[in-house]
Amino acid sequence: MKSKIVLAFLLLSPCILCGCMGSDNSYYIDRSVDMRVREITLDGTDELEMLDKARSAVVGISVDLGNGYAIGSGVSLKNGNYILTNNHVVEDGGNITLYYADKSTGSGKLLWRDAGLDLAILKSSKEIPYLKIGSSKNLKVGESVFAFGTPLTLQFKHTVTKGIVSALNRTLEVEGTSGSNFLQSLVQHDASINPGNSGGPLINSKGEVVGINTLKASEGEGLGFANPIEIGAVILDRIIENNNYKVPYLGIFGFDSEIAQVYGEALNQDGVYVIDALGPAKSAGIVKGDVITSLGEVKIKNMQDLRTSLFNYNAGDNITLEYQRNGQNTIVNIQLSQK
Repeated sequence: MKSKIVLAFLLLSPCILCGCMGSDNSYYIDRSVDMRVREITLDGTDELEMLDKARSAVVGISVDLGNGYAIGSGVSLKNGNYILTNNHVVEDGGNITLYYADKSTGSGKLLWRDAGLDLAILKSSKEIPYLKIGSSKNLKVGESVFAFGTPLTLQFKHTVTKGIVSALNRTLEVEGTSGSNFLQSLVQHDASINPGNSGGPLINSKGEVVGINTLKASEGEGLGFANPIEIGAVILDRIIENNNYKVPYLGIFGFDSEIAQVYGEALNQDGVYVIDALGPAKSAGIVKGDVITSLGEVKIKNMQDLRTSLFNYNAGDNITLEYQRNGQNTIVNIQLSQK
């Protein structure tokens, strides 16, 4: 792509955050919020009722940076005390404070994070209601979506904005603390998001979480992007099963075949185009230009398929991987390592 899009993570710098705490340090219990621990079911409810119930599963997050605080957002999923958020909200911080919808506070323990995926999982000291996990694959362009979060300061926690799905399967290159990284299979939407919305949920009209708001274009309006929920959901399942779960490492760095075409590669099938192979994948003979088409019994159409399928395995497991090279299909056995 010849034009360069400048992207900004939805995270305020410490110097800005230090002056934005205001009088929001004192909290009280809001009895009007139903904080009973349960999966929030919303079938048949109207939009306003859905949003009112959904907010009880959203948390504001502040992370102690030593010389200030980072502000972000998160959402409760599964058993009521697992919070999904962005890695860049928590990666450089110490103590994590969670702000609940009833104005009470608690602490968050970091269980897992991954800079490449820009996702993190916290365990809340308090059990709260949790939202149902939806599917980003069922989204349609033009469909209404809602973004919950903590834009700018804690004073604005549990803010909700409305928009539509603008596009699907976006790939963007972003700059992080460890260098540039590609985020793929993103949901593009125009619900208003700002610094501090990072890690907050993108939900559909049924109140299901379909994405985690991660970044926005800094030079433009209404250009927000969310990580698809499927990747975080499968890792969350594994973390609940085993708090010491380690994401397995395959060593494939690549693009969806559709994106590879943008970079001048002539591909005629779905899959993941390999731009680099390291570790287990390299040892198995996979090289740049190969197209991954299946992992185990799962057909691979894009990077999201590859990641969600991979995370169902453990480090040390043996898998079968099929790829295409020069029109020929090859199946190899690979032992996954630990990331």
